[in-house]
Amino acid sequence: MKIIKKTLVYVIIFLSLTGCKTEELYLKKLDIIPADKYYSTDILPDSAKNIYGTWKALQTGGGIAGTSYKPDFDYLLLKPNAVFGIVRNDSLIAYGKLTLLADNTMHINDVWFLKFDFDQVANIELFYGAEKYFKLIGNDSLDLMAPCCDRFNTMLVRQNSDWYNSVNPGTLKGKISIGPLCPVETIPPQPGCMPTAETYKAWQTAIWNSTETQKIMDIVPNLDGTFQFDLSEGQYVIDFVNQNNNKLGGSGLPLKFSITHSKTTQLSINIDTGIR
Repeated sequence: MKIIKKTLVYVIIFLSLTGCKTEELYLKKLDIIPADKYYSTDILPDSAKNIYGTWKALQTGGGIAGTSYKPDFDYLLLKPNAVFGIVRNDSLIAYGKLTLLADNTMHINDVWFLKFDFDQVANIELFYGAEKYFKLIGNDSLDLMAPCCDRFNTMLVRQNSDWYNSVNPGTLKGKISIGPLCPVETIPPQPGCMPTAETYKAWQTAIWNSTETQKIMDIVPNLDGTFQFDLSEGQYVIDFVNQNNNKLGGSGLPLKFSITHSKTTQLSINIDTGIR
């Protein structure tokens, strides 16, 4: 029996990149609010204007128990003229204005005492504990601190900052299918005609940087072909480690794909061994 080894790789890429992907697109959610809806000029001093932008909520802590909790919103949007918005599941669930309050307890640089005055309300902690000290740490970290005990504090990080990139990787999920592995296939397959770890190793694939000059990692799937990795946002390539596999008449690899923060990219890779 003559076995012709021919690689036909058909790749279907499904991108679960729903919602907004950049800071600018998130801030566009506040376009429904005119810039002068609440104030004709900005109430915040120049030293406070670095708080404007898109902030990812990382952690909420405090209360009577003093423990940490998952935040009840995803993003805090702040734009000039003291407009704020709250995003959860890619939807704008609340918005309003910031009110500058007299600071009677803290006299620290880069800390401002503000109140969330809601125009559109939501059942979140910020609605019930609306007065917060805004503490800017550097340019990329923002703490919302309660003015009194037994209340809640929330830590946020600026979207697209280095810190944001490190704590909010994207996810690559996929499945590699290899076959046929026998000249005659049956349903269900015979045990000897099912992929093993050695099968995937013989057709080893890997994730490379966008120019394929550096291998990031080998893809070592489960026996059912599935795999999952966390990757920093950026451009990548999936290709065979053994480039001779690419010379056997296949198509589809190398495959370029993108990873976006906090989103999932899904791939299905089908490798036809050519066994007939």
